[in-house]
Amino acid sequence: MNIFATYAVNDNTNTTQHETKNFMRNLLKYLIFHILCFGCLSPLSAGEGSPAEANHDARLNEVVDAFHSSMGFDYLTKEEGEAIKIDSILNYLESTKQYRTYFELERILIKSYLFRGEIRLAIVWSEQMYSKASVLSHALGTALALNAIGEVYSYTGRNKEAGAAHVQALEMFDQMHGEEIHVRMLLVELIEYNLRIRNFHQAAHFMTRLNRFPTDKLSGQEQAVRHVFNAYCQLFNGSVKIARQHLDAVEPLKEELVPGISQHLLIANAMYWERTGEYEKSLATYDAFFDADNAEINSSLYKEVLQNRADLLVKMGRKEEAYEQYGEVFSYIKSSFEKNYPKEIDQLTTRFQADQLTYQNERDRLFSYRLYLGGIVVCTLTLLLFLYLSWRKIFRLKESKRSQEVMIQKAERAIQKKNMFLSNMSHEVRTPLNAIVGFSAVLASDDDSFDEDSRKEFCEIIKVNSFQLLKLINDILDFSDFESDNITFNVRPYDAVKLCKEATETVSASRKLEVELRFDTELPELMIETDDARLRQVLINILVNATKFTKEGSIVLKLELSDRNTAFFSVTDTGCGIPLEKQGVIFERFEKLNDFAQGTGLGLSICQLIVTHMRGRIWVDSNYTQGARFCFTHPLKYKPKTEGAVS
Repeated sequence: MNIFATYAVNDNTNTTQHETKNFMRNLLKYLIFHILCFGCLSPLSAGEGSPAEANHDARLNEVVDAFHSSMGFDYLTKEEGEAIKIDSILNYLESTKQYRTYFELERILIKSYLFRGEIRLAIVWSEQMYSKASVLSHALGTALALNAIGEVYSYTGRNKEAGAAHVQALEMFDQMHGEEIHVRMLLVELIEYNLRIRNFHQAAHFMTRLNRFPTDKLSGQEQAVRHVFNAYCQLFNGSVKIARQHLDAVEPLKEELVPGISQHLLIANAMYWERTGEYEKSLATYDAFFDADNAEINSSLYKEVLQNRADLLVKMGRKEEAYEQYGEVFSYIKSSFEKNYPKEIDQLTTRFQADQLTYQNERDRLFSYRLYLGGIVVCTLTLLLFLYLSWRKIFRLKESKRSQEVMIQKAERAIQKKNMFLSNMSHEVRTPLNAIVGFSAVLASDDDSFDEDSRKEFCEIIKVNSFQLLKLINDILDFSDFESDNITFNVRPYDAVKLCKEATETVSASRKLEVELRFDTELPELMIETDDARLRQVLINILVNATKFTKEGSIVLKLELSDRNTAFFSVTDTGCGIPLEKQGVIFERFEKLNDFAQGTGLGLSICQLIVTHMRGRIWVDSNYTQGARFCFTHPLKYKPKTEGAVS
């Protein structure tokens, strides 16, 4: 299990004490490996059920557990495979029907072939493993075989087939119980595979799933692998700070890592330094990878690191060294894979020659590229400017059209309101004038058929209609002043309790009431800053409206404090009430609850304008259903328009 391979990541800061520690640990691994080999060989000649056989099974399980704890990064070297006599062990496991261990060991063997670059042997063994698992209907064996086949596809560049095999294997593992270690190992392979094909979304998906496993259930090497691959994902995502945190988390676990994991740790660190722009540190880390005794244990990874180092040299501007490095990549692939993949070698040779030609022509094309790029930039900016100016013109046309439509609508509404106003005025002015003119003519005549009481009644009618006509003219003038912002307010402190009493007395004296009109309050006095004439106008308008629509019951004006800074007025009647659909528009100009009742429809609009000017609010209480209730608030302290907004 690559136990006697030297575990040393050459670093300029290593001390003699650290090297001694590594030597003692590797020596111990070497002795354990030979004990394992001896223990694996001796049971083959022992009798069935012998203690040696039980000891052999236990040691095989240790081999599998070592592979699991390293997340598949610890594997058999060629020398180890020959020393163990792997064929004999597999025959023994098959004869004793220990199929779980049999398929686990075949899985380790195929992984080892792939790491060592013996791709054809890996293909043969993976096909054999899949066939045997299918014949035996062994679920775990089939899943492990699919996992191995996916790796073979990945190593041979058949990425589509590799992804399908890996996903199918993961689905099978998910259907089993107690196979979490295989799920974790496969998730690591899926992350590495998706990063290789630049499918970062899928890599992040599988990384998220791997991160869900509790840390206390993971070995130290498993934790290290998870941190390293988290760092990979974060680096490809551009989150270098988070990647650094994951890499730092591996440092305490560094001493117990197998070479395969240590290699990935070095690569992740090199990528980190490259992403942060510290190319020299990145190059030094890649050099540390190549200086290690175990640098070539994973041929595929070794080839990728050669390529990465060459790309880094290009970024650093050391192009001559880069192309020497590309030559090393080419030579390594040719020497390692020529027998297995002559077509792949031809393709890589063509690419290498193309790279050389690119390098030779680069200086000649550089000036042309700059001119070409400059032309594209100028054309793009010109096009963007044209699009922007066109958009502005279209936007302005749309805005102009919308403004015209709004103005047309306002004009139409103004015409409608003007017509409504003229219609209302012609009716409202004619009615009291007719009464005044008619009864004045009767009084001025010499007709003696009318007694004194009748003449007094005629005078009263003339008086009432005169007041009605005067109120109509005053409402029109007030509304006109508000519309032209020509209204003035004489604000001073005034007792609201006294003002409410005066308003109720005025209404009671000026109208023949058939219902009770009263004023209720628990306040002996309430000083507020207001225009007493305007506030009295609001109260009288609301009270008069209530008398028009209340034929029985009562009308109650109430004054209280809604808070320490605000007075609350309400007028409650037991009349016919206001329908819900009318409550939202009752304060609009010329709006009347009853078109046949006297009035211009301006009274409540004027009330709203006055209350709003005083920084209050007026509304109809929709929860009151026994009639109508008008409510409005008034601040105790008046705030001019520049000091506060309308509430």
